Amino acid sequence: MTFTPTPLLRRAIIALAFALVAALFPVGASAQTGDDTYVITGSGWGHGVGMSQYGARALAASGSSASEIIQYYYTDVSLEDVADVLGNDSWIVADPEPLWIGLSQNRTSLQFHTEGGDAGLCKANDGEGACPTQTASPGQNWEFRALGGGACQFFLEGAAIGNPGACRATVEWDNASGASVRLPELSKEYARGILRLRPAGEGFHVSLEIGIEDYVYGIGEVPSSWPTAALEAQAIAARTYGVRQALRWGDAGEGGDALDPGRKTQCWCQLVATVADQNYVGLAKETELGGENWVAAVDATASTIITHPSASQQSVIVAYYSSSSGGHTDDNSSGLGSSEAAPYLQGVPDPWSKDPLANNPFDRWTVTVSGSDIAEAVGLDSLTGVAITENNASGSVAEVTITGELNGAPITITRSGRSFRSALGMRSHTYSIDAPPGSGVVIPDRPCEEPVPTATLGDVDPFGTHGPDIDCMVYFGIMPPATADLFDPTGPIARWQMAQYLIREAEIIGVDIPDVGDQGFDDLGGLPRDVVDDINSLKALGITTGISATAFDPDGTIPRWQMALFLTRVHGSAGFTLPAGTSPFADLEGLSGEAVGAIQGLVLLGVTNGTSETTFSPYSDVTREQMASFLARLLRADT
Repeated sequence: MTFTPTPLLRRAIIALAFALVAALFPVGASAQTGDDTYVITGSGWGHGVGMSQYGARALAASGSSASEIIQYYYTDVSLEDVADVLGNDSWIVADPEPLWIGLSQNRTSLQFHTEGGDAGLCKANDGEGACPTQTASPGQNWEFRALGGGACQFFLEGAAIGNPGACRATVEWDNASGASVRLPELSKEYARGILRLRPAGEGFHVSLEIGIEDYVYGIGEVPSSWPTAALEAQAIAARTYGVRQALRWGDAGEGGDALDPGRKTQCWCQLVATVADQNYVGLAKETELGGENWVAAVDATASTIITHPSASQQSVIVAYYSSSSGGHTDDNSSGLGSSEAAPYLQGVPDPWSKDPLANNPFDRWTVTVSGSDIAEAVGLDSLTGVAITENNASGSVAEVTITGELNGAPITITRSGRSFRSALGMRSHTYSIDAPPGSGVVIPDRPCEEPVPTATLGDVDPFGTHGPDIDCMVYFGIMPPATADLFDPTGPIARWQMAQYLIREAEIIGVDIPDVGDQGFDDLGGLPRDVVDDINSLKALGITTGISATAFDPDGTIPRWQMALFLTRVHGSAGFTLPAGTSPFADLEGLSGEAVGAIQGLVLLGVTNGTSETTFSPYSDVTREQMASFLARLLRADT
């Protein structure tokens, strides 16, 4: 079957082909020497999807209302009362405190004290009777401490109070009395809600059970001194995002016990209090200079949310917003790596982010970085060139191509504009790169089809069955050598390595890699951050769900049937469809229909011939040389 590259891949190939001949046979230019300097000039801050906060500020200053701001940045949306959308019997509407906000995770100790009034304390399984069992009064320093073995204890001024109990406790106060609870280690104070401590491993998570409007009062996303319409637009977007996330993760139920098991493991919450969701700062927002303006904006828009008929959570949209764009917002596919563009998150011109009325300090920024710093950030030993090789429709960066050396061999890698931004800690993925003279970017027109330099590895025959494939994988940085001069061709592959190889190949063929956070795996401790990100991205793409909802088994090996399945899912993410047909293998019994179809498709594409004419050996672990050939041959078939 003939494959047609996706538009993204076609554009990438056209953009990248220019450097091959010049790089292999340089004329009139010498290779870079020394540690060259790259100047990166950018605009905006954040992912650039949805509402631009500085743009909203300028629109408000020019006379636009909150409704007009919302309907400018979110396409074809409506503003409605949450009760009209969900119904009065919805748990979101009926429960006075439907939200659980994750304040801090995986703690073994939490210090707290009250101000302006008392708080009642209570923990489970301590045999002390009805709650509250202790009272925290102003001026007292309290601590909730994990003792090990699932037991926890309250301490007053360092002395144990009451009996040990479970790491499941409550700190509750009269929200209307002016009392508040302060958590000095978090530098946060809360006057609204109920503090809930819930078990997590050998410690506990800290959450706040709170009402929707009370939650929005504590959102610290924009200064309270901004124009009223901008504050109201922010309040509506924040409320909408909070409601949508609550709908996504479901009713927490009594004591939070009905929450999704994965969310209990992660945070025992529906939203976290950081910018991973929204910046929830509690009482500090209401008491900051001009805080009464923010409270008034929340009250003026009470219960108002943003809807669109196609939004998946009962028409409530994902109300993304960021500080500012670089002059044009992105759709959620380009800006966040989502698999599908939401109709209400389309990119729109955003001159308001750069308007003088915005007074935007991030309208223009510059980062000066050395070649060695870039090399370290993307995992290379040295750098020879960096170039932007594809832009999104908004003008933001879709793809960056980087050339250099790894383990003594020349290498070319591609990274999404978002990934490169993250690696260098830049404010946005709207930027340009001013490279020094002599830098070069090397990419063949057809990856793994055109010859690449041999990796000259001592345990690889460059003319053997797997030699050219291994050379290609090393050259493109998909599979680095095991050591400086050895590939270890018959060695096994760990699942964490597999995640990196698949993500690197996915980037080359044009898959938008989602920029996601924790996906629920609790066995990734000790792995480098980039490996954890790749594993989480694989789950978000639907390539693998791990061995369970909470376990990825990073050190486990990969059977051949599973590798075939994962590979075809990656390439399906780029828009390719496997040919259908039958395979000659008689040892596929017990595999799922999808796995059998994946193996058959790979055979028909010439990616594998199996281990014999009639066997695929699906339950044998894939070796490094087999993995290299799977990746290289499927890359040739797709391009």
